[in-house]
Amino acid sequence: MRLLSTALCTTVAVALLAGCSGMSQTTPSVGSSSAAKTQNNYSQGKHVPHWQYPASLIPKIAPLRSLQVIGRLAHHGANSGGIYASEFSGSSIYGYQHKNTGNNPPTCSVGPVSYPNGIAVDGKGNLVDPDGGSRSVIIWSGPGMCGSEAGSFSDAYGQPSDASSADAVNGNIAVGNIFGTSGAGGIATCTLSGGCTSFLTNSNMYEVAGVAMDNSGNCWADAINSAGTATLTYFAGCTGSGQATTGFSNTYYGGIDIDKNGNLVTISAFTPAVYVYSGCNPACTLVGGPFAMQGDAVFGHLNKQSMTLAVGDYVSGNIDVYYYSPSALTYWYSFNNGLTASYDVEGAAYNPRSDQ
Repeated sequence: MRLLSTALCTTVAVALLAGCSGMSQTTPSVGSSSAAKTQNNYSQGKHVPHWQYPASLIPKIAPLRSLQVIGRLAHHGANSGGIYASEFSGSSIYGYQHKNTGNNPPTCSVGPVSYPNGIAVDGKGNLVDPDGGSRSVIIWSGPGMCGSEAGSFSDAYGQPSDASSADAVNGNIAVGNIFGTSGAGGIATCTLSGGCTSFLTNSNMYEVAGVAMDNSGNCWADAINSAGTATLTYFAGCTGSGQATTGFSNTYYGGIDIDKNGNLVTISAFTPAVYVYSGCNPACTLVGGPFAMQGDAVFGHLNKQSMTLAVGDYVSGNIDVYYYSPSALTYWYSFNNGLTASYDVEGAAYNPRSDQ
């Protein structure tokens, strides 16, 4: 995909994510994890992740999974807020307590799901799953954790990888498609009642990872172009042909969130680092970063106060939690109780989400 200083980062079967060897990373000296930490072998080339497949090859069924964890969970019933976590090869999305420094097990779960990537919570507390395996979007009701299923719809435009909405039950939903049915990825614009009705593309976007929609209905797609360069594309009103942003300096693509000040919080997936920008409509101004992350992650989201950021660390099999401000990112703790590292922990989302 791209040359690193010491190794070639290659995609596997035109995947959303890529495995790289020879990459070193710095572990912050502050903070500690109460979870049992797994040594990060990414830099030694020992980790062989299971990556996403092309849309045409993904079976439209949920993968089989051990019932050991699921059997001890109440499927619904957690009423307070918390953190959702998903695994790419898992069949459930798990709900955890909001501050899980004790590495406690999940309190609830929803499912089945099939190859989810960037799960999200909307402004009403509804959980949104861009379900890659079934090529659909599934919504569970909030504001409590692990509510009943509100509905789902098919994404006929491609393979969903991320989603963003202020109100997924009653409003518009931007669904990032890693690839479209005819090749390059884009943003499907959808509603729960009407499904997906348009597909936003731009020559700046070939493989789409993250998508964000602000409360005014504007959209951004974090992608790579056909040359493998990380790009950010702005769609005013989430319509039209889009504009390539300027001043976007991420090394790789990844997830996007919006903090309480309206800044775009973007993950450069294989660096791994976080960059914070203002504007990007289409001119970006770098507010903070790059901030090194504890482990490797593609997707993550902020809490309501934009004080903490939770990401899915797919190498160590953890949810990593950081103290966040636009000018700093500090590792706090990790948890992994109930998660399976070999299933590639990928999605992380707070409920309630950032009060953007």
